[in-house]
Amino acid sequence: MNAAELPAQKYIPAAIAVKFAEAAIQACRSEGYGVTAVVVNTEGNVIVQIRGDGARVQTVETARNKAYSAVTLAANHNLDLTSGILASMQAKGAVGVGTWPMPPASSTGITLFAGGVNLRSNGEIVGALGVSGTPNGKLDEGCALKARDAVGGML
Repeated sequence: MNAAELPAQKYIPAAIAVKFAEAAIQACRSEGYGVTAVVVNTEGNVIVQIRGDGARVQTVETARNKAYSAVTLAANHNLDLTSGILASMQAKGAVGVGTWPMPPASSTGITLFAGGVNLRSNGEIVGALGVSGTPNGKLDEGCALKARDAVGGML
């Protein structure tokens, strides 16, 4: 195999990742919330992380975990949103701790909270955006979706 035969992998350029994060922060800011937004690549590695004005300290790790979970777990369930992971796992009979279908020793970086959204280019997952900082994960998810809609055409 030579270099020309190697598969090409799409990725999110840093400049576009910044635009996703800024758009999510602005979407939540317009609703009165300070959030952190994190964009990761397909391996779950952080491309950009921005802690918006007023975002609390715990939002940094939570936003990263939401993006990581979207690009790893949600994709395995043919989903684009972390909000669908829990329902999908429960529907398939997964058991875990209480009503959360996770093993007793959770995997580092995994969360089932809403607010992680996969990012696609021509149908292919190229990364994910995680948002954290509103009082409800569905609000975080809404800001992430607004950012994906606003910036997604650049991918």
